[in-house]
Amino acid sequence: MPIYEEEGRLTKEDLLELTKRNQCKECGQRLDVFLDLDAHKAFLACTDWHRSHHEGIERPASRYDMEGLASLNIPTRREIMNREYGQAKTKALDKYMGVVSLTKPQAKEILVAVFPEAPESEITRAMILCANYGLNPLMKHVFLIPFNRKKNGVVVGTDWVTVLGIKAKRLLASRRGPYSYIEGTPRVMTKEEQIKTFGQYEPDKLWVITKGKDPATGAEAVGHGFWPKNKEPYGTDKGNTAFNMATIRSESQMVDRLRPGEMPEGIDVVPEEVIDAQFTVKEEPAPSPESEEAPKEHWCEEHNCQYERKVRGTSVWYAHKLPDGKWCNEKDKAKVSKNEVATQPEPSPEPTESTAELKKVARDPSTIKTLNDLYKVCNADFNLQPDQVIADLGVSTQSDISDTPSDCYLKIAAVR
Repeated sequence: MPIYEEEGRLTKEDLLELTKRNQCKECGQRLDVFLDLDAHKAFLACTDWHRSHHEGIERPASRYDMEGLASLNIPTRREIMNREYGQAKTKALDKYMGVVSLTKPQAKEILVAVFPEAPESEITRAMILCANYGLNPLMKHVFLIPFNRKKNGVVVGTDWVTVLGIKAKRLLASRRGPYSYIEGTPRVMTKEEQIKTFGQYEPDKLWVITKGKDPATGAEAVGHGFWPKNKEPYGTDKGNTAFNMATIRSESQMVDRLRPGEMPEGIDVVPEEVIDAQFTVKEEPAPSPESEEAPKEHWCEEHNCQYERKVRGTSVWYAHKLPDGKWCNEKDKAKVSKNEVATQPEPSPEPTESTAELKKVARDPSTIKTLNDLYKVCNADFNLQPDQVIADLGVSTQSDISDTPSDCYLKIAAVR
């Protein structure tokens, strides 16, 4: 049926706005808003509705959707790089700006320059990913994110992980041909849609649905994703929202189904707004601070605890959280006493959806080899039934699960 105005969801003005970015799903003509005399409601349909009765709408993925920064002109891209990497580094990497067919040595040169603190092993992994899939870190396709590894609240090391930006996934999907977003998606799922899809309604989760279409074949794909309503995502100061996080999940699943052979496996996807965060994960038993094994570098003697390493963009500092919610910062020893406390607003709010997945891990995920293993440990750790496991993964059936059982466990642990 056509898209109708609906109190509390779509107004006539919303329908008029949709006509600016969408077209008829069946014939590609422009859209118009009509009045249903029986229902006394406005609805959106093909401009030739009275003759064709075409109802569906679609929004072709824009050049920016598919190419991201690559769709911008060179001066604009250079300005963005200057702001993020500085003039010296931008000048050194300028030759790679806009290049998508990188060799492994070229990809490595960029990754080492942009992520100088990343270990060789993760640089190598990201290098192969860039070379094999035609991705460029300068175009915000690939990121290396540091994780603090903790023992009993004390930072004892840093781990790194390679992730894709959502625009990189859209780019990979577009290389086989253009695609469209249909039926006015992405959008929030209604209660009725949730019950029809999952068999239940979850009021504590914001569920988003994304539908895509391949115009060449007519194939369609649907993706679902959620974000907990009581959890504020990181990056709100940059415009990130719970709806955005749920949309990333649903769109990522849709693209995987629409272009199943184009996507690298085992690589998380995150919105670019949250890339520059520092995360805390992998809580493990640890020796007491008095033990010989306890790390003493960046140690706060006043509070007898380890400073945490904080990273935001190119800035690095050390601090630990105080009971009142403020922060004790390590100072330059040549200028300030070790015991001086400086407080500031917390620099690193809640971790993002993609990285918080590791925070609550209660067992070694590598021991989870099969879906049966996954169901057993989820029942033991979170008291979940198989259908609840499937719902937490944002899929409709077991056959829709594309991640490894260990990755599935990490995702479920993040929201439980």
